[in-house]
Amino acid sequence: MTAWRTSDILAAENSLTSAVAEADRAMRTAQQGLRGKEPSTEDIRRVMQFAKSSDASPAMRQLADRIARGAGLSWRQVLTGEAGHDPLVRQALEADRARLDELIKGEAAPPPPPRRPARTDDDEPLEFTEDAW
Repeated sequence: MTAWRTSDILAAENSLTSAVAEADRAMRTAQQGLRGKEPSTEDIRRVMQFAKSSDASPAMRQLADRIARGAGLSWRQVLTGEAGHDPLVRQALEADRARLDELIKGEAAPPPPPRRPARTDDDEPLEFTEDAW
C-alpha cells in the first residue's frame, strides 16, 4: 500500500521527522537550565536590562522589542518556557543561553501544601474502652 509514496514523499517525511526531533531537542535544552526554577522579579529585571544592552544577540534585542510593544508575550512566559513554541523565543534563548544562565538565579518553587485526609463528621474511634461510653 506504499506505492503512492514516491521517493520524494519519503524524503520529505524523513526531513519532517528529523526537524520535529531537532525542535524537541532544542526545547529540552532551552528548558533544562530553568527546570525547577521560578524566575524572581529581580531575575526578570536583569534579563530585561541585558536584552536591551549591546551585549545581547540581535534575536534577544528583537524579542525585547516585541515584548515592549505588548505582543501578548511576557518575560515571565519566556523564562519559564511557556513561550517556547515561538521561534523567536527559541532563537533568542539559544543565542544567549550562557549569559541567561548567569543572570537567572531563580527562586525555589514553594512546596506544595501538605495533604491532609478529608475529615468526615462520622469519624469514630477505632478502639473502645470502658469509659468511652
